[in-house]
Amino acid sequence: MDVILAIDVGTTGAKAALVERKGAILVSAFASYPTHTAAGVVEQNPQDWWAAVCAALGELWRNAGQDVQVAAVILSGQMQDLIPLGDDDALGPALLYADSRAQAEATAIEQLVGRETLTMVTGNAQTASSVLAKWHWLALHEPDRLAKTRALLLGSHDYVAWRLCGVASADPTTAATTGLLDWRTRAWALDLLAQIGLDAGLLPALHPSGAQIGVVSVPAAQMTGLPAGTPVLQGVGDLGATTVGVGAAAPSVIYAYLGTSGWIAVSRSDAVPMPERGVFTICHPQPDLWIQVAPVLTAGGNLEWLRRALASPAGEPLDYAQLNRLGAEASPGSGGVLYLPYLNGERSPFSDPNARASFLGVSAATTQADLVRAVMEGTAFAYRSLREALGVVERDALVLAGGGGKSPVWAQILADALAQPVQIAAAPGDAPARGAAIVAGRALGWYETLTPGERFFPVQTVYTPIAANVRIYDRLYPVFAGLYPALRESFAALAQALNQRT
Repeated sequence: MDVILAIDVGTTGAKAALVERKGAILVSAFASYPTHTAAGVVEQNPQDWWAAVCAALGELWRNAGQDVQVAAVILSGQMQDLIPLGDDDALGPALLYADSRAQAEATAIEQLVGRETLTMVTGNAQTASSVLAKWHWLALHEPDRLAKTRALLLGSHDYVAWRLCGVASADPTTAATTGLLDWRTRAWALDLLAQIGLDAGLLPALHPSGAQIGVVSVPAAQMTGLPAGTPVLQGVGDLGATTVGVGAAAPSVIYAYLGTSGWIAVSRSDAVPMPERGVFTICHPQPDLWIQVAPVLTAGGNLEWLRRALASPAGEPLDYAQLNRLGAEASPGSGGVLYLPYLNGERSPFSDPNARASFLGVSAATTQADLVRAVMEGTAFAYRSLREALGVVERDALVLAGGGGKSPVWAQILADALAQPVQIAAAPGDAPARGAAIVAGRALGWYETLTPGERFFPVQTVYTPIAANVRIYDRLYPVFAGLYPALRESFAALAQALNQRT
């Protein structure tokens, strides 16, 4: 049986899946890796990505049948990373999309080039999280590392592809998130890079998602268990892969992703940049379409933070089943506690790397259950603000993908906070791998389009808004929406105070 091997190199780990022609995932395996954080710093080691991929593939082959033949390998993964590549391997850690240390560099670039020009060329606001600013930061703060760099990779999946076949490449979806691409031509913004003094010769080659970029090398075959010579296709950033994988590749279909980070997105046949709303205009895997996305830097990561924060010094963190029980115990409105979910700053509907998470309304009566539900509700309110930023008014069912879709409590809260039915994609965490496999299948001639049929996008559960809860959240949402504007100056003052060296 011919299958596609789809590998998703995500924020918390790597998933490998064998996908057959009808879209079913026959078997999958997952291996995790750590993230290293400090003030403004969010890094991972690319070698950890590769080790996790090899571990996941080892488990995959142990569980796969003997009659599968891998027709091609395709990858999806984190976008907007900065990965300096030397002669033999990555040079030091990768700066992830949520890394915000390049604030001064982002400001300097905007002053040099002009905000209007940046938007006109890149289609998006360029903040500290953009690769454009991170690259400038690297040039100023780690010039020795940059001097040893032979190529820059822009996504975790592209590093793994390089390990598989030795080719440094990028897909337009990932490239469009970096600030390095001219969104009008889908080519590198060479004039912009020259103006800033960045060497465009370090950029990887651009290839359409699904194009063959190489074959699995003999050394990679020995480490992964793949046959040498297996075609390696250009991958697609997780946003594009998920858009395809949930059945939202066609224009006007809106969906949400609730993982460690998250977003609400819609495919469009034409697009007008909306950087003032924190909306990103991204190249679609289909060359004549665009994806407009309003991202939240920390989504499910808020609950993971709380899970660890509630652990006793000698105890294990609560598991997610316990968190769901606690969230269900508390009443809608969390006993009057509101939560701002901005652990790592925010990009939409406003851009502020200094924004931080906050609880409001904590009292002597507040319980652990209230705190858990408040985190879920605050994240749901953030998704409501993302939908407003996109300008989407229709309230047809919203498809939800990502690991957060496994929580029935959180899914119901989303339906109530959005006043909109929420459909949980079957195996919601598999959406990026499924989408990448569909991209590969079209390239192989298996499918004519990126929406080959409803059976590829099964729905496991539908959560309908509960009218009484909708009324509660409609009263609370304006209070939530007013919190960040009220705290903006306090966040800036706190960041300034913490940055003072004396």
